[in-house]
Amino acid sequence: MGDWKKELENIFLADSQASRAERENARFARFLREVATPALTAIGDEMRRLGRTVSVREAPASTILTVYRDGNVEEICYSVTRQFVNDGILPRATVRVVRTNNRTTTHDEPLRPDGETYTIADITQDDVIRSFLTFYRMTKGH
Repeated sequence: MGDWKKELENIFLADSQASRAERENARFARFLREVATPALTAIGDEMRRLGRTVSVREAPASTILTVYRDGNVEEICYSVTRQFVNDGILPRATVRVVRTNNRTTTHDEPLRPDGETYTIADITQDDVIRSFLTFYRMTKGH
């Protein structure tokens, strides 16, 4: 049988008895599994090809990509996390950037430009990758 877990999740999401919170959490879990984790895994694969050490970790409410240079010097820790809003859950980038001068900055920003209205269904792997690149440039002082 094809993807029976996805089919079961679709039945669950359509169930009017499931609470709104349960449906939103299931949608976010699907987003992490189908969008965020594959995007961060692809970035990790490319970073490894470029000589970096990379860790991609999945947690129940986030996916985290950490990139190291010289084996153990952290450059960036980029997480896709959730933000609760009035009409559901939106993914966000929570980022720790270590610049070349060893100054560390933290950021917590939407995956689309601030002020742009979007839903979780609108966010693509390209959005996640674009967001990561924006922050990775900061590690080089740009």
